[in-house]
Amino acid sequence: MNAPIRLIPIAILCVTLAGCSRKQDEGSSKQGEDQKQSASQQGDGKSGADDKKAASADSVKIQAADQQKAGIAIAPVEVASMPQLLTLNGQVVPNDQRTSHVGVVADGRITSLSVLPGAVVRRGQTLGQVHSHSVHETVGALLQAFAAVDRAKGAVTFATQARDRYAKLYSIQAASLEEKQKSEQDLLQAKQSLLDADASVHMEREHLSELLQVTPESLNANNLYNRELVPIRSPIDGVVLSRSLTVGQVVDTGTEAFLVSDLSTVWVTASANEKDISLLHNGASADVTTQGFPDLAFNGRVGNVGSELDPQTRTIPVRIVIPNPGQRLRPGMFAAAHIAGTASRTAVFIPEDALQNINGNQVVFLTMDGVTFRPQIVRLGTHSKGRAEIVQGLKPGDHIVVKGAFMVKGELLKGTVGDG
Repeated sequence: MNAPIRLIPIAILCVTLAGCSRKQDEGSSKQGEDQKQSASQQGDGKSGADDKKAASADSVKIQAADQQKAGIAIAPVEVASMPQLLTLNGQVVPNDQRTSHVGVVADGRITSLSVLPGAVVRRGQTLGQVHSHSVHETVGALLQAFAAVDRAKGAVTFATQARDRYAKLYSIQAASLEEKQKSEQDLLQAKQSLLDADASVHMEREHLSELLQVTPESLNANNLYNRELVPIRSPIDGVVLSRSLTVGQVVDTGTEAFLVSDLSTVWVTASANEKDISLLHNGASADVTTQGFPDLAFNGRVGNVGSELDPQTRTIPVRIVIPNPGQRLRPGMFAAAHIAGTASRTAVFIPEDALQNINGNQVVFLTMDGVTFRPQIVRLGTHSKGRAEIVQGLKPGDHIVVKGAFMVKGELLKGTVGDG
């Protein structure tokens, strides 16, 4: 009996300890669940903030007062009627009517070349020099002509004095009529010799002035020495497109040295298919785009439609004249020419100022409420007179930023950078 009685307190103690352990485990479990739930709630809150941030990263809000200060204007997208366009692929080339093949005017050896391709030159500017023996020969001939003039002038003076003397002698019957008439004839011959000598000076001076490319009046008997260098001068204002010679090269008269072109206007040459000939006519408006300036359209007009079809390709040449005041268009560029035909069509057009480039995409800023703007990617068609055709991305009635789009873009990118 004593043994069982002693075991009772031990059993009670074990039961008590077990109960405490179970409560502690339940508490720990509950605490872990609470911590997980709290962490989950914190995570959900962060996720919601991220979602809100992402939702606002592709749009920007600008209140009406700020829009007015920034010069931002909104207008609805409309359908416009435009001429039916024919698109031809071509290439920018120099305007032949404003291009000069600068040649050497005397045979000799190139002693200097002062410009490289790409240089902007002025009319009369020296591009290089040629040492030529032809100049020596012409200088010698001109010096002889000047000497002949001096001799002829002396002869005229002598003949004039002789005539006057014989006239006096004849008046006092100290000379015969024949002697008097002969003195008068000698004076006429002397004057004719002077005229011939002057003509020789004029001819040789003109020849030398062409070689030296100076005014004939600047050449006289005192400044003809050390003039063996013949300049190569540009006949027009323009840009040097090519240089064909090197220093030390021996050249003949007429050898081309430089190609200079006035690029204030250029040509775009293209070929049109036979079936499209009826859409073309001289004077038709044309907009030209290039890969180098994809956001710009250069306006010009068809200068010439060829008169003969290529029998191999069944195409006809087309030449478009493009004003190029900023000289952005350069010979060799590939270009697309959008030529206005006689027929018309309707399409969605927007001002080119509404277009912006973001990450290589053409976008406009679309708004639903007048204060929230989001970029809308669009696909462009043709360009004409400051307007761009929208092939995809907009529909009539959409409201977009037509002025101040660059300011909206700046605000959008500013927000993106700040969030990063």
